[in-house]
Amino acid sequence: MRIAAVGDSIFTSGFALIGAESFEIKNEGELNQILKKIIESNNYAVIILPERFVEKTRELRFKLIKEGQIAPIFAFIPDYTKIKGKRIEELKKSISLAVGAELKL
Repeated sequence: MRIAAVGDSIFTSGFALIGAESFEIKNEGELNQILKKIIESNNYAVIILPERFVEKTRELRFKLIKEGQIAPIFAFIPDYTKIKGKRIEELKKSISLAVGAELKL
């Protein structure tokens, strides 16, 4: 299994240097098309994405979870846009729903 890095050229170039296969997108409209191709190929264990794509990929990720698919793992990394904390907020909401109480961290 391989690792894929998806994002603009600035984001993916660093991961390409350490051996990840890079998938460059020119606009956010291409994001879900590229992700679907990566997932359908069944060749990737991890997909690395900029954290700014947490919300744009939520529907696709939740669909995979409902289908019981555990791979690939989506890893969100803060990038040069300085957008961070989106994934933590998403996890907090999910845990709060699961336990029936709002988490305060």
